[in-house]
Amino acid sequence: MNGSDTPERTRRIDRVRKLLAVARDPGATEHEAATALAMAQRMMEEDGISDQECRARDACENRTERGTRANEPPKWEDDLAGLIGRAFACDLIFLASGKWAFIGIDPLPEVAAYAFDVLHRQLSRSRRTYIAEKLKRVTVRANKVRRADLFCDGWVAGVARKVNRMARRPEDGDAIKAYTALAYPSLTELSPRDRNADRNLRDYEHRDWQSGRRDGQSAELNAGVGVGGSAPALIGADPLDRLAEAAKGLMP
Repeated sequence: MNGSDTPERTRRIDRVRKLLAVARDPGATEHEAATALAMAQRMMEEDGISDQECRARDACENRTERGTRANEPPKWEDDLAGLIGRAFACDLIFLASGKWAFIGIDPLPEVAAYAFDVLHRQLSRSRRTYIAEKLKRVTVRANKVRRADLFCDGWVAGVARKVNRMARRPEDGDAIKAYTALAYPSLTELSPRDRNADRNLRDYEHRDWQSGRRDGQSAELNAGVGVGGSAPALIGADPLDRLAEAAKGLMP
């Protein structure tokens, strides 16, 4: 998780977590719980292990293989990443490398990164096709890019109709927050690039958005998830829903 982690420290933190689990176990006797708690507290004090470090061990992250390398991603990409993050109960961070980091409870970050990667490729391909076929007569490059962004905005809105938000348990939220605080202590606010902000859109620009929405409704995730090699192939009318179900089946 950070540069100070060593195999021995990781082992000690995992030992503390196991002791704390025993202390919280309703099936443990009062003596067992008290002994486990005392041992955990002593190890934490001796090794300088914080409660935050222990909670953070329940979370992990996975980074996308695709994305913009610009300092500010376009609004449509930010919307797509946020949509996938919410679908799989993950927090989201945009990295300086131009990648997105999905932070959640294993195996959901890997599934979320996979879903984003697949959909981002489909959207990028649809964007190129729309520019070549529908915007070929637009001579001003800035206008062409801006209208293509509207198409992408609509595309993400179309995909959103297929996505159900996965509920997050309170303890999972605590783990994700602890992980993020330790791994990314100096976060700043992200301002995605919106080329159509504060514009009064014309009819043909609304049609750009509608075209994207229709195209996005046909988006598919029809390949295996690849989490541990055990997830089924995702084929059908509601692939994102099936992906969520596959991920739930892999939860401990």
